[in-house]
Amino acid sequence: MPLRVVGTTPQEFAPENKKRGSLVVQVIPSSIVAGNTGLVFGKFGSAPVANLTSGTWDFVLSQGASDGTNLYETRDRAILTKSLWLVSDTASQQVNVTETTLDEVPSTPTS
Repeated sequence: MPLRVVGTTPQEFAPENKKRGSLVVQVIPSSIVAGNTGLVFGKFGSAPVANLTSGTWDFVLSQGASDGTNLYETRDRAILTKSLWLVSDTASQQVNVTETTLDEVPSTPTS
């Protein structure tokens, strides 16, 4: 999926999808996009508030790629079917949002 821009106003990035199998949100590191210096807040089902103390978010990402803080990935069916909302505390943060449907997710072999 192409780069998308997250601003300071909450925006729906992936609508409700009952067939979603996985979802990955990645903030592009500032070593690639110099302006990516803020935090991106994500929430399923409703809009988050861009504040660490608000408690209204499901995950928070930063641009620091070295320790994995710039990537969120889930296959949790309880939240995956809901819409994904993102907001940033700093304007114009670039992210990738990639989702697969259930028929695209490889099955795990059982023994």
